[in-house]
Amino acid sequence: MNRRPVHLPKRLHEHVVDELGQRIVRGDYATDEALPIEDALVAELGVSRTVVREAIKVLAQKNLIQVRTRTGTRVCPPGVWNQLDPDILRWRFAGEFDPKLLADVVDLRRIIEPAAAELAALRATPALLDKLKAAFAVMSDETAVDAHIAADVRFHLGILEAAGNELLLGLRHSIEGALQFAITFSTHTKDDGRSSLDLHGDVLRAIERQQPARARSAMLALVDSWADDCQRILRAEKARATRARRIAPSTVRVHPPEPGRLVR
Repeated sequence: MNRRPVHLPKRLHEHVVDELGQRIVRGDYATDEALPIEDALVAELGVSRTVVREAIKVLAQKNLIQVRTRTGTRVCPPGVWNQLDPDILRWRFAGEFDPKLLADVVDLRRIIEPAAAELAALRATPALLDKLKAAFAVMSDETAVDAHIAADVRFHLGILEAAGNELLLGLRHSIEGALQFAITFSTHTKDDGRSSLDLHGDVLRAIERQQPARARSAMLALVDSWADDCQRILRAEKARATRARRIAPSTVRVHPPEPGRLVR
């Protein structure tokens, strides 16, 4: 399966954040292991002390590391990481595929999105409905895959906004990463994008007609359909990997599907 290109950060310290973040997430440094000292990172990465220090601050804010006065900068256990941080999600997706991560995203969507759709049917303003319709219109057009994915993300985030709950909306930035992963994982062609249009339309119509129960059930059907698509992709990839090993078991290295950057 072809990998999508990953767009690198532009600023120098972001490159360092990316490099160190990926190392931590893929396990190059074990939990509670100390990162190399500042001088070593400066020499290895070819950047200034200021750049390294800024990167360390960012990683600490994501709870990937803890800066200790006497024992150095140490890696935190995954259980305390900001798991929905978009960068952490991107780093996890860039590594070896983790089926547990996909299962967790399925659970997250099933818990949050049907309830958000139900609330949106009760509270969506005309302006927010227009935003949903605009996103759906882009999805319905013969747009490129990346444009379809972006519109799909806007559609689902728009429902969170239309739910009218400020605490739920506060999760928007975190959930966006999971949603981006979800649709990118399952949408590789225009046909993939078009296959769920009817289900998206059901959700939109229920919200527009102020039918909360219908909106909830329609969104759950959409999420379940996406989950089924993901399982189909995984089965196909597993079969492909098996065939590849049979052809050249000693030379072929097979990578599970990876979405790169993160809805159905």
